[in-house]
This record gives sequence, structure tokens and C-alpha cells, in this order.
Amino acid sequence: MIAVLRSELYRTATVRASVLALIGLGIVAASAGYLSDEFWALMAGIGTFGIAVMVTCQHYQHRTAMLLFLGEPHRLRILAAQSLVAVLLGVVLVAVSGIAVVASGESDRYLHTLAVSPLLAIFGVANATVVRKPLWLIAGWLGWLLFVEGILYQLEGDMVFSAFLAAASGSTRGLLWVSIWTAASLPIAAWRIGRDLSGD
Repeated sequence: MIAVLRSELYRTATVRASVLALIGLGIVAASAGYLSDEFWALMAGIGTFGIAVMVTCQHYQHRTAMLLFLGEPHRLRILAAQSLVAVLLGVVLVAVSGIAVVASGESDRYLHTLAVSPLLAIFGVANATVVRKPLWLIAGWLGWLLFVEGILYQLEGDMVFSAFLAAASGSTRGLLWVSIWTAASLPIAAWRIGRDLSGD
């Protein structure tokens, strides 16, 4: 497990797209922090989800998944290591980008967002394990966020990003629903990680 975790961290740090995505998403989230703390929480959540998807899907895009699975035949360990890496990157993204929010005196929202972001990172890894196409996945979830959660439900309710925003505000109901979304996605990811790579 430690070897897989170390290789995932090394790969993430050496693949230029991962580093640039992390920096870019951090800048976007940090800039949003100057506008409003709620907008920052949304951008930090999208960034956490996006970096988790991107880092997980890179093995399938670069055709290194076969080597990874040959090196570690227990694919659930790979899923766990990818989840840990995504959690670490998501926490770093939220922690660094939230400096403006802390400076404005909204330390509660900062701490709540920091606490719930690992769930969204694991949700992103689980989704990426199932879909394996980052563009489709991110575009689909952004469309969902914009049209369904944003326009139809005005970011209120029990859907994943709305629940994330509620949890970032300190709502235990929001935290419960983000946990439910994450927990529901993990068994599907655990089942789908074992599928053949020839169709990708």
C-alpha cells in the first residue's frame, strides 16, 4: 500500500498536467475567495473534485493503468491509494486557496470546507474509476451543477454539490448527504475497477 501511495504521489508531482491543474484550480478558488466566502467554497469544491478526477483518470489516458495493475494486482489497494492522494491534494488546494477567506474573518466556513473536502475528493476518485474519461466526467458534472443544481434547485437540496455547500456552511444535514453520495459511489467504483482495460 505504501509503495502504491508513494508511486501515485510521485506520478502526480511529475506529470505536468497534474501540477498545472492544481495550480490553476488553486488560483481560481483563491480568486473566488476575494469575492465571497460561499463562492470560494463552491470553487474549492469544484477544484477538489476536478483534481481528483484528473489525477485518477491519467492512468487510463496515458495507458499506464495496465502497468499499475500488473505491479499491484489488488485493485482495491490502488483505489484506496488514489483516494488518499486525491484527499491530500484536495486538502492542500482548499487550505492554500482559502487564505483570503480566513483573512476576511470567515474561519468557520474555511474549517468546515476543509473538513468536508476529503469526501468530495473520494467522490471524484470513485466517479473517475467508473467513467475513466475526465472530459466527459467533468463536463457532465459541471452541466449537472449549472442546470440541475444551480438553475432548477438554486444550489439548495440534497444533491452532491448543494450538499457540499451546505456542509461548508456547517450544516450537519449537508455533511450527511455528501457522506451518502460518497458512500454510494464507492461500491460501484470498487466493482468497476476490476473491469478489463481493453475497452478504454
